[in-house]
Amino acid sequence: MGALSLPKALMTQPDFRDLSPSALKVLMMLGYQYNGRNNGDLSATHNMMKDWGGMAKATLASALKELLERNLIMRTRSYDRSRDGGRPALFALTWAGVDECPGKQLEVPASVVPKRKLSA
Repeated sequence: MGALSLPKALMTQPDFRDLSPSALKVLMMLGYQYNGRNNGDLSATHNMMKDWGGMAKATLASALKELLERNLIMRTRSYDRSRDGGRPALFALTWAGVDECPGKQLEVPASVVPKRKLSA
């Protein structure tokens, strides 16, 4: 059993409060995957969204773009479509440091310092 912690300092900020419903849903799905040791190894695919009530591919892409632009998530590995079936893009929550994720070939280094600074 785990829990997603949303800092109040984050929740008071307009870029969080003004999220579209789709972006908030995707953020909650990414947060659901976070276990305190895997920030950077979070994904949001069309197939995964089926378990969360579904979402059109274009809506998912728009929601991810919104979360990236608002600095609520960061891409840690790009999507790769290859003959071997491809691999999904990976993300990290920006209010927590990026964890070591062995074998995931992250494109950003691990860091205990979060990308997003929160003031109390």
